[in-house]
Amino acid sequence: MHVLFDGPAPVDYGQIYVTSRDLPDMERAFAGQANGLCGAGHPGALFLMTGTHSGRVRIRIELHDAEPPTAAAEWEDVVEVSLQPRAPVVDLVPWGDGTLAHLPLTSEEGDGGRLPVYRVRYCAAGMDEGNDPFGGLDPDEIDEDDHTYLDRRPDHYLLCFWPEASAGGGPGDGAVRADAVLRQSSGNAAYWHGWARGLPAPLTPWERVEAEVRRRAEEDRRNEEYRRREELRRWNGRLPSERLRQVRGNIHGMLLLDRDLVDGVADADADTQREIAVWAARQACALAGIADLDWMGPAWTALERGGPLPAEFTDTTALRTRIQGRPTVMIAVASLRRSDAAPTDLLRAALDGPVDPVAMALPALVAAGESDPLQAALEALWATVSTYASRRDEFLAAVRRVFPIVDQTQAR
Repeated sequence: MHVLFDGPAPVDYGQIYVTSRDLPDMERAFAGQANGLCGAGHPGALFLMTGTHSGRVRIRIELHDAEPPTAAAEWEDVVEVSLQPRAPVVDLVPWGDGTLAHLPLTSEEGDGGRLPVYRVRYCAAGMDEGNDPFGGLDPDEIDEDDHTYLDRRPDHYLLCFWPEASAGGGPGDGAVRADAVLRQSSGNAAYWHGWARGLPAPLTPWERVEAEVRRRAEEDRRNEEYRRREELRRWNGRLPSERLRQVRGNIHGMLLLDRDLVDGVADADADTQREIAVWAARQACALAGIADLDWMGPAWTALERGGPLPAEFTDTTALRTRIQGRPTVMIAVASLRRSDAAPTDLLRAALDGPVDPVAMALPALVAAGESDPLQAALEALWATVSTYASRRDEFLAAVRRVFPIVDQTQAR
């Protein structure tokens, strides 16, 4: 016999554990057992209950070569379980703390890397006394700043390991046996035994596999539903066509403002999309008073021929400087309003604000030169909407009038 540990051990919530890997889950440890003091249902671990809720109790842990004699009469409560450790050395671990002691059960793994099955006997004495917060002491006789009574708990425990033996076999080659209550005297033990027997039966390995498959399928379904709803939100309540989905650039403003128009433009042919882009850019620049500037001619010629903009027309900051005759100065303006007076539609509220028509119109010119005609049309429309600002409905009506093919309301 080898003593692996003999000394005080801290417990909280009446719990302490022996584990070779993970800390055990309480219900899984005891589900399907007859005893509620030593739970072995969580693989490779033991969940030990004590009478003391919080304090330090004495625990002795022994390793035997064979089954030890019947527990002495001093042990009021005795239970047995079987344990298949996952490592040659297991740990004694208090609640919420690190390892208190390493417990070497065997020096090496058995044949094929399989560790032996151990029978474990858990003996307890004084559990009812330990269940008393003061451990049977009179609190009136304990100074308020004296907490040593937590180190002098009346309950104590013995944990014995020995290799399980199957019928006709040698030690260590046995199968896992059911747990057993060998002795019951305390009310505390009776309570925990009753609690354990009331737990739902544990799942079989196949049921656990099926449960995990169902869990993952449900997780995948929920994730897919989240992605679908998130995509609906991003696309203003209607999933896009594959063509529309592939468009890059700043198109989500138009999606939020007029989804029907976006779909109509997306369904049009490439030539019509290019015409819309150039027409929208002209509307924006005309509103800003810059469409007919002599030096803008090469830009319009290039766009009407379906070619890219000349390089000198792709820098909106340089264009503004040329139009205004002075360097561009960027000014940030913050608008404050009471929270109870916040508009319900922030997009339209932003579009209703004062704008610099030149600054809003030049991006429409650049957008019209995009290589993708659908991106060119949608970005030019958005820039022109921003230029028209509070008059945007006037512009959107003009789009449908000039290009009736994009008016999906009429198509329906």
